[in-house]
Amino acid sequence: MKLKVMTYNIRGDAAARRPDHIPKIAETIAAIQPDLVALQEVHCRNRFSARADQAAQIAGLTGLNVHFGRSCEMEGGDYGNAVLTRGSIESARVHPLPGSGEPRSLLETGVRIDGAEIAFFVTHLAAWGRLLRRARLEQIAVLGDIIGRATMPHLLAGDFNVPPPAGEMRTLLGHGHLRLCGDAREATFPLTRQRLDYIFGGPGWEVIDSEVVRRGPSDHWPVTATLALREA
Repeated sequence: MKLKVMTYNIRGDAAARRPDHIPKIAETIAAIQPDLVALQEVHCRNRFSARADQAAQIAGLTGLNVHFGRSCEMEGGDYGNAVLTRGSIESARVHPLPGSGEPRSLLETGVRIDGAEIAFFVTHLAAWGRLLRRARLEQIAVLGDIIGRATMPHLLAGDFNVPPPAGEMRTLLGHGHLRLCGDAREATFPLTRQRLDYIFGGPGWEVIDSEVVRRGPSDHWPVTATLALREA
């Protein structure tokens, strides 16, 4: 089985200033034709989304199935992560993550696609560089344990808010059951020219290719990886 996986921090609050923001996000995703998509900074029925459900909007515009995972209440509505897929989402659970600052979470979904079942995890770790480094390390410890208990082939994707050499990345990969999918040298956050967004695969996944897609209205560029699942 071969899948194209995508992770995209969509900066959903920009929709409050630009009515075409979400349609352009959906256009960027549709052009890639991914099988699985991890979305971060998704707003649902709050002031920043003009009371719209951004995950449902993007799903409707791309023709993909969706599940939104709430991280916290924000501006009269919800804020969090989401999964899009051309497959079916059989199960979903939000795991709150520890740490100070804006509440963060790990969205765990069970996806059935092309006759296979996959555990697809999406997260967005604490920001603000060194200030919240301890929070990110706490979050990585928890999510690493949760993902390590997955019994299905698993993938993790999201915005980790650290560049590749950071200690947080070494800690995550030190769990031993995840490896980076593709070359992480290319920036995904143009403002600081840093790589902050990643896709990780558990045992059994082979990387065919990966790409940073330099387009779209967000302040992050999306990342894609084409992966093959080896038969057990």
